[in-house]
Amino acid sequence: MADKLKLTEEELKSIQTALSNVNQAKTILGEATNQAFKAQIQVNSMEEAMIGVQKELEEKYGSITVDITTGEYEEVVAEAEEAAE
Repeated sequence: MADKLKLTEEELKSIQTALSNVNQAKTILGEATNQAFKAQIQVNSMEEAMIGVQKELEEKYGSITVDITTGEYEEVVAEAEEAAE
């Protein structure tokens, strides 16, 4: 039986290291993608909560613009009312 053809020890180590590096990078990328997905879900949830707060404020105060730093607000004047003036 003929001997099997083989890479040199150095060549084998080189390709094994390269493959290991690629697999490690893919794992890191997968983890980062998963974290980004989870973060997006959190952002969506927070946006929904913010919309809920906005609706509560609108029910209480009507259509307003709020200075988020001071809490001061102004009523939003409808365009039709502005045109009439």
